[in-house]
Amino acid sequence: MCGIFGYIGKKDASSAILEGLKRLEYRGYDSWGVAVIDSNKEGIKVQKKIGAIGDLSELKDLPKSHIGIGHTRWATHGGVTTTNAHPHYSSDNSFVLAQNGIVENYQELKKELLSKGYKFITQTDTEIIVRLVEDELKKTKDLRKAFRAAFLQLDGRNTVILLSSVGEHVIAIRNGSPLVIGISPDESFFASDTLSFANKTDKVVYMNDFEMVEYKDGKINLFDVKSDKKIDTKISKLDHEDVTINKEGFEHYMLKEILDQKYTIKNAVSYTEEELRQVVAAVKKARNVYTLGAGGAFYAADQVAYLLRTIANIPAIGLRPYEIESNKVLVQKGDLIIVISQSGETADNLEALKQIRDKGIKIASAVNMLGSTTTRISDYPFFSRTGPELCVLSTKSGSAQMAFGYLLAKNIIGEHDEAKKSVDDLSKFLEKYLNDKFLRKIEEISTRIYKKEHAFLLGKGRNYQIANIGALNIKEASYLHAEGFTAGELKHGVIALIDKGTPVFSFVDDDEDNKYMIGATAEVKARGAYVIGLSTKNNELFDEFIELPTVSGIDAAMLANTIPCQLFAYFIAKKRGYNPDKPRNLAKSVTVK
Repeated sequence: MCGIFGYIGKKDASSAILEGLKRLEYRGYDSWGVAVIDSNKEGIKVQKKIGAIGDLSELKDLPKSHIGIGHTRWATHGGVTTTNAHPHYSSDNSFVLAQNGIVENYQELKKELLSKGYKFITQTDTEIIVRLVEDELKKTKDLRKAFRAAFLQLDGRNTVILLSSVGEHVIAIRNGSPLVIGISPDESFFASDTLSFANKTDKVVYMNDFEMVEYKDGKINLFDVKSDKKIDTKISKLDHEDVTINKEGFEHYMLKEILDQKYTIKNAVSYTEEELRQVVAAVKKARNVYTLGAGGAFYAADQVAYLLRTIANIPAIGLRPYEIESNKVLVQKGDLIIVISQSGETADNLEALKQIRDKGIKIASAVNMLGSTTTRISDYPFFSRTGPELCVLSTKSGSAQMAFGYLLAKNIIGEHDEAKKSVDDLSKFLEKYLNDKFLRKIEEISTRIYKKEHAFLLGKGRNYQIANIGALNIKEASYLHAEGFTAGELKHGVIALIDKGTPVFSFVDDDEDNKYMIGATAEVKARGAYVIGLSTKNNELFDEFIELPTVSGIDAAMLANTIPCQLFAYFIAKKRGYNPDKPRNLAKSVTVK
């Protein structure tokens, strides 16, 4: 949520910042702004806009400059207005400031500042930080020290960047929300993630919580915020796995990324036995294994737990990070946590991991963002290898994470090669399966259900969390209310929601739950449901039949069972007139609690 991008270099700052912000769009935003130092005149010029980031013409009023900052805002305090958009000016226009996070004690701080006579022109908690810096500058003329003193008064997870026109000065502090520094011979970047500058440099500095970076007099220095002591700058090499951001002719990223799964599921299991050796040993040694994920990643995490239980006979349980406090009696020393995350920066995950790590528990992770906080605090970090996922909905990253769980489970029982062959077969199957005829069929069925008020998805066993993922995708993209249920819940209340014409997606796989699912499907059919059967073969109970993938190894085939529902989500969203890439009120990277 929110994105920060700062630039110092020889190129036009406005153009560089605009490009960086576009590469941060996937994080979610409702407004944006750019601030640059006027190279010819003293002072800072700011341009702020509501809505989508456009082209450079939107910044035509900004002067040529080689230094500036930009921000994409996701409203938390105050409405979506240009006034509330970042960056925010100081009273004398000598500096501007942008923030990613929430100042949890903003009401107390604002009350104190008002009592001192400070005026506020926005509804944001960010302006509190601006006024605090101004207040501290009355005590010291050193901007860095004033900024540090102001920051130490904030409660909550906050990352803040400040641009001063006095000596072309940039300062940023990280706490909670991510901040990374990109370095090249002619340019420096300060950003929320490496994707924003990965096409410019492969040299990166990963900042930790309570670290400050300062650019002054052509030099970059790092400080420990708490002690105010200078610290060493450790430069890492960024692995250019895939930094292309292009729809490649598709109308939306979502459709492109759904179809990418022909390749990405296979990429996710490209680890060798040797690369998995340590984590396999850790799983075997663990007292218990817990998988952790937030939102859609919880369903993927719970599916990984299912695979560990059913394939490898490992006692594994899926947990939600925001409920870790109520489950702390479960998680003890000797356990292993496997974290599932697209961004690796989910605030709820990181807060839970902090509590877990304090107990001396080992952490493994499967994420899709190299160098993320989650990977850096993990004992056994793994990368999903899907390439950037720009649609807010998780599609290819989710299937990749489940594929990694499948590979891990099969490795534990010594079937590494069998797992890779099954996934390779699945990848080949998907190349034929995801054809134009199949897409047209999904689109045609979508035209019959897009006006419905509710939809329900039924699954069992290996398809229970698949149903939940499908339901989440449908409601996220199209705002059609959809819920996933284990089929056993039908008689315990769910069936009361079924009436004539209600769309019910029923996963009837060729497995041990086949007869149970046929019985459940018959029950909803008897109540007048419009049954969309997702199965390996047609059945008279189905009003519509969508074929599920069939390959050697049913658990491998299951990895692609989410794809039809992802396509339904996409086409229903289009029919309802919504942009599936950017659902309202949702952000890709949830970096605040």
